[in-house]
Order: sequence, then C-alpha cells, then structure tokens
Amino acid sequence: MHVENNPDFKSIWQLAHDWAGEESNQTNPAAISSELRLAIDRLIRAIGSKEISARWKGRRIFIDDSFLSFIFDFWHAIKFYRWLIHNKFSKDYLDNLYVKRNEVIIWCDKILLLNPPPCWMSKHPLGEQISAKETKNCRPANETEDRIRCHAIASALWELDPAIHPAHMVQSTIMQRFGNGRDYNEGTIKDWIKSADPHKKRKKGPPPKIEYKIKLIKDPQLED
Repeated sequence: MHVENNPDFKSIWQLAHDWAGEESNQTNPAAISSELRLAIDRLIRAIGSKEISARWKGRRIFIDDSFLSFIFDFWHAIKFYRWLIHNKFSKDYLDNLYVKRNEVIIWCDKILLLNPPPCWMSKHPLGEQISAKETKNCRPANETEDRIRCHAIASALWELDPAIHPAHMVQSTIMQRFGNGRDYNEGTIKDWIKSADPHKKRKKGPPPKIEYKIKLIKDPQLED
C-alpha cells in the first residue's frame, strides 16, 4: 500500500492543516496563517533533526548522517533550507512529504508536550491518561506545561520574525488557543516568554505599527 492511501501516514500539508484547524483546499499558499506556518515549521524541524522520519512519495529520506544519504537527499535538504531560512515552500512538495502516525504521536507526547493533531487524537496510545488531565478546551491543566508551550510558540514565531512585539504575540490566536493563554493574564504570559525575546529591551508604550512577515490574528475572545 502506498503511503498516500495508508491511514497511518499523512502529508505535511494535510497534517499541518488539521493541527491548525484549517481546510487544506481553502488555503492560499501565498498567505498562510501563523498557526499553519508554525505547524509546518514544527514538522519540518522534527524531520530535519530526525525526531520523526519522513517519506517522499513512499521513499524514506534522511535515513542517516552518511555521505551517501546526503548526496541522495541533497534536493530535499535544499527544500528544507528554503523553508527554515527564507520561509519559502512549495505546496506540491509538502503534499508529497509524508510522516507516520505513531512517530508523530510519540513525538508530540514526549518532546513537544502537545496533543497530537486531531485526526490522530483518537488513536493516541496514552489517550486515557491525557483525558484525565485535560480541561474543557482539550488543553492540559498543568501550569508548567502551559508555560513550556507558550515559550515554545514564542520562540518559533520570533525565529520566523524577530520584529513581533510581545503585546501582539500574547494576544495572538495561536498563543491564546494553542498555548492555552486564555486561562492566564497577559502579564503572566509576557513573563513566561520574555527570555525568548530577541530584543531584550523594547521601547515603552504602544507597539509600533509595522507589517510583520507572518500574519498574526488577534484572538476573537480579546476583541472589544
């Protein structure tokens, strides 16, 4: 069975959309949301660091660190470089790059401390243990885990665009929803993420009105 017809595999494009709660057939590749960009970035980095494996149209890539592997997968290395350094990607490429269900689930649980994408949530081997800790919003109730999540989200977003102001970061849907920030005040979250801020000193007063490299959406629950 080919990976594209196997329920234990999903492409990066499909899985990232499910993780971000978006429809893959409605996305404009030239204007993706910050939530979707973060989901893609997490998966690509996990493949690059060999935390999870990847398959290109059925063939596994980045098998090891040998010279032969580098030669055979040089084209893929260029694709990863374009994403990680220049934030440029190909929808067709991401829709043919597949990851395996059990590896993603274990990676989410052991390394990210995040729930896996919803499409694979029901098959989580530790589902009973997780459900006992979750809140009504399907987020772990442990404050330490929430702090780690918020810090990880902020680090990833600031790596994509160092200009993002902490005030906009804290109020974004991705921080409020995926970081479980809705259960905390803005001052708490700012304190959690300040060590990740590439600009250690920010000017006091309202955030400057500039256009960021990525689209940050203010959480609807914070709207007046």
